[in-house]
Amino acid sequence: MGIDINSLISAASRKLGVPEEKLRRAVNDGSVAELRSYLSEKDNEKLDNALRDKKLADEIQKKYMGGKR
Repeated sequence: MGIDINSLISAASRKLGVPEEKLRRAVNDGSVAELRSYLSEKDNEKLDNALRDKKLADEIQKKYMGGKR
């Protein structure tokens, strides 16, 4: 099962209240700082914790990327 990036961007756009094209541009440019700027402080903290949790990161990678890096 691969990630449908278009659906993901659309859903994130609605949830964050950010115009879809602005979010799509940040994703395509790989602008992590811009993407993180749309998150609340609490959500940024959750993201940091998830990224530090190797087991969780590996599970997400396996589930959504088939183990590819």
